Amino acid sequence: MKTEQQKIVDYYQHPETRLGFNFILCGSKHFGYYPNRRNDISEKRAQVLLQDLVAKNLNLQQNQRVLDAGCGQGVVSTYLAKKYGAEIFGITLVPFEVKKAKKLARKFRIENKTDYQIMDYSIMTFHNNYFDAIYTTETLSHSPNILKTLKEFYRVLKPNGKIALFEYTVAPDEKFSEWEKKMLNLVIDGSAMMGLKDFRHDQFTEIVQNAGFENVKEQNITENIRPSFYRLYKLSVLPYKFIKFFGLQRFFINTTAGYEYYKMNEKGLFRYCIFTANKPK
Repeated sequence: MKTEQQKIVDYYQHPETRLGFNFILCGSKHFGYYPNRRNDISEKRAQVLLQDLVAKNLNLQQNQRVLDAGCGQGVVSTYLAKKYGAEIFGITLVPFEVKKAKKLARKFRIENKTDYQIMDYSIMTFHNNYFDAIYTTETLSHSPNILKTLKEFYRVLKPNGKIALFEYTVAPDEKFSEWEKKMLNLVIDGSAMMGLKDFRHDQFTEIVQNAGFENVKEQNITENIRPSFYRLYKLSVLPYKFIKFFGLQRFFINTTAGYEYYKMNEKGLFRYCIFTANKPK
């Protein structure tokens, strides 16, 4: 049996995943933020606006020490380090992502402001009270034990330090049709999002509080992300006709998610939220 960590690595190393992130999401792992809730700017511009939203929700300051938990290829961390002057530590389980992130840091000449390592964000080697802030951008659902991971965030965060989690939430199981549950579970398994079902609508803040954080807040920005969802849906419509007809969904997880999850989002089964909180002083 593969470990949860190896499943994550396999997902991100899969050719469909790598092609999708590199050519459709411009190397990033996150969707775009559309301030007017309309598709009136480019996806790349919308992604940059979401990165600025990370900074805003962390109240990011120059020279702060910040953890990007699940940093991918370094798109968010290099942007934040270059624009805001923060010192960003990025960790990921995927070896090629570390190489890509370091290359991007060299390109922007911010090697002195960034550090990338292969590390599990549920079992980190950083000292207690090490970071001023921690953020995730659509990566926390890969944790097989969300509470354990949040407690680890709590441990390495300084007193009064802040977290900002940009993540999906899902409706209760009974709201899904049988087909929707089948597709939900198939994509969860295929993309190694083993923690996704812990992110239930209007309930995740309680888990964050149970990890010890205070001033926990939830912002539902689904309408601002919807143009990004719709863009992936449009790209998936034609290939998904063939994928669905031949029952090949498990071989094309991202295309399946682009189509099926958009449909679920339209029914309110999926949301996109920002969770913020701080460690007590």
